[in-house]
Amino acid sequence: MEKKKIFNLFKRVIFIALIVIFITVGLTIMLKYEVEGEKSLPYEIDKILMVSTVDGDFTEDEQYIWNINVTEINDLYIYIDSKEETDETIKQITIENFNLVRAPQKGNVKIYRPTADLDNLYTYSEQDYLNDKIVYTGGKIDDMKSLEIANNGGILGFRLALEDLGRYLSNEDEEIIYDGRLLQNLGVSLEEIKLQLSFDIIIETNSNIKYKGSLSMEMPTDEIIEKGSSKIELTDFSNVIFKRI
Repeated sequence: MEKKKIFNLFKRVIFIALIVIFITVGLTIMLKYEVEGEKSLPYEIDKILMVSTVDGDFTEDEQYIWNINVTEINDLYIYIDSKEETDETIKQITIENFNLVRAPQKGNVKIYRPTADLDNLYTYSEQDYLNDKIVYTGGKIDDMKSLEIANNGGILGFRLALEDLGRYLSNEDEEIIYDGRLLQNLGVSLEEIKLQLSFDIIIETNSNIKYKGSLSMEMPTDEIIEKGSSKIELTDFSNVIFKRI
């Protein structure tokens, strides 16, 4: 009888130990996934090109030759590619949850989608997507005007505009160049227009599997005031974690 009790106790200990091991392994796997995310993605961000420029809206004015409402612009081009061969194709890609982690000291932030041809992508942009989302559908080729991205990888993008930075009024300039020098003329410093934007990218494949990652970017580029316009290419996304949702 004593041996039977010892044997039953031993079985309970083994059973509890196995449960503890299974739970520990499960929690370790879950924790590792939370930290590292998906190890093998069918599609991922290859690079981001950010182009920073300055533009303005000219207003007819009897008092001034030049009456320009100045806007700072940041155009983001996101390159999506597959690092390995895959049978999966892109069904759609959503850019959402735009959030100003750091707001600028001057100007009003607006997010726009492309609405025209490549030479002048944002000619007809009016809707502000800051509290909305932009959805690109997988197609045969890239067509930003129609919000389409090639289903085997391509380019998508959006514009962050910092509007109403001030009006440049002048009767002295013979010619105006719409670039960062307008900011100098207004007395606007780089520190006053610096901001940090975060947003999510959701890549959905033809198998209806969704992968979600979050990015955070500072803009504009540091050289915009001195050089008038500038661009930067980002290629390191080791800190961007994609997970299935």
